Amino acid sequence: MIVQFRSFHSLIVLLAVLVCGMSANARAGQHVVTVVSQEAGVTPFISLFTVTMTNPAALASYQFIVKPKKGSDTRPVSATYSAAALRARGFVNLDSQVIVLPVFGLYQNRRNTVKLLFRFNNGESQTETLSIHTTASDDAHTKFDVLKARKSGAALSYDFILLKTYDSVNSPLIIDTDGELRWAGTSGVSDGGEGAAAFYQNGIYLGVGTSLLRIELDGETTLRRDLAEAGIIGFHHNIDFGRDGLILDVALPFAIESVNMEVDAKGNVLRQWNLGMILAETMFEGGDDPSGFVQDYCYGDWFHNNATAYRASDDTLLVSSRENFVIALDYDSGEIRWILGDPEKHWADYSTLERYALQLAPGSTAPIGQHALSFDGDRLMLFDNGYPSINQSPAGNSRSYSAPRKYQIDTAGGLATEVWNYPNNESVFSPVCSSVYMDQPDNYLIDYATAGPFLHTEIFGLNHGNKVFDYQYAAPDFCAAGWNAAIVHLEHLVF
Repeated sequence: MIVQFRSFHSLIVLLAVLVCGMSANARAGQHVVTVVSQEAGVTPFISLFTVTMTNPAALASYQFIVKPKKGSDTRPVSATYSAAALRARGFVNLDSQVIVLPVFGLYQNRRNTVKLLFRFNNGESQTETLSIHTTASDDAHTKFDVLKARKSGAALSYDFILLKTYDSVNSPLIIDTDGELRWAGTSGVSDGGEGAAAFYQNGIYLGVGTSLLRIELDGETTLRRDLAEAGIIGFHHNIDFGRDGLILDVALPFAIESVNMEVDAKGNVLRQWNLGMILAETMFEGGDDPSGFVQDYCYGDWFHNNATAYRASDDTLLVSSRENFVIALDYDSGEIRWILGDPEKHWADYSTLERYALQLAPGSTAPIGQHALSFDGDRLMLFDNGYPSINQSPAGNSRSYSAPRKYQIDTAGGLATEVWNYPNNESVFSPVCSSVYMDQPDNYLIDYATAGPFLHTEIFGLNHGNKVFDYQYAAPDFCAAGWNAAIVHLEHLVF
């Protein structure tokens, strides 16, 4: 076999690999793996190795480990592929004894040290350690202001962040808690204009136009389903995790930002919740005229749905309406269970809705214009923007700062008790977008997407109330630099 090298450096690297691998090859007995070539992937964060193997059918698994840069406390990016997973992706050619092996999570514009581990069915193994020099990324997120760097010894339960942007064709991005870019989207389009992306089953799901895409971490993009056949005209805001699949924020021809749809990993539609219909029917049956609230059921941004969350303890779907409230629905029937929101807003003028309102315990604060619903056990967490309604009147209260909050919901007693918040000295106002998520207890990721307001995006991590890192990105286009930031784990992935 003739191998083409793009540089003298590549040839030297391969010779070093072959020489260093000789003792390992001898130990591996009949299962000899030889690295033939290494090629850059579709982005600087991905590389593809071609190896030959004397008996590829005997391979049980392949693992790569990307060593963190010097001085970093982040965990190594690591993934293990079973032989079946490699074959399913078309990476194995049994006839030629050639296998293509992906590596992702590389640092851009840096020399990376990567360990490859091959395990065989008879218990034997072989390791190779390689040096990969990557090119520079042209993404704007390589430049940011460091308000607080993550220092050595600063404990944090997570190391990687899915940054949902819509300011480049690289969206979404994955950064680490040192602020280093470690992965970039390869679909060639920004993620739907509103950050509609999620990390699910070891891949990135992305809503673009009416198409639900999946991007593999090795760079391949595939169409899961064109949901125009299900009636949607576009995606917006979030992709969240439901009981049985992914919950999409979608727009229908006559329902703007007021419909959620659950799909499975292949894009098959499982169920749908039309909040306009649900609310209008509830109000009409209770004797209220819904037309002044839901705007004739379908027109205008009267609801502005921006996030959902599934509450397993009582099988409910929570939906965030930026204009109005957080509303809980029975997952299967869609019936309203409770509402949490500012009682000075227009929704509370209707008795048919007000009767579902949770009372706030003394010292608790109602969320206003909230984003990013999630749960810490059974406790509801959200980012409270503090910005009033835009399309409903009365618009309700407003505040001069934004804050993540967490509530204990007592459905039997009809009470919401605020149990945690991070007001950040009431010093930052982020009117729209933004997020908060928790990993292990008391380890949070907070994103002020439109801090300033509308001047920059600030992202920081907390461990028991202490800032571990704090980075700031220029935000020239609304909240495009990072409208939402979610925790992901790239260590110990298994395919």
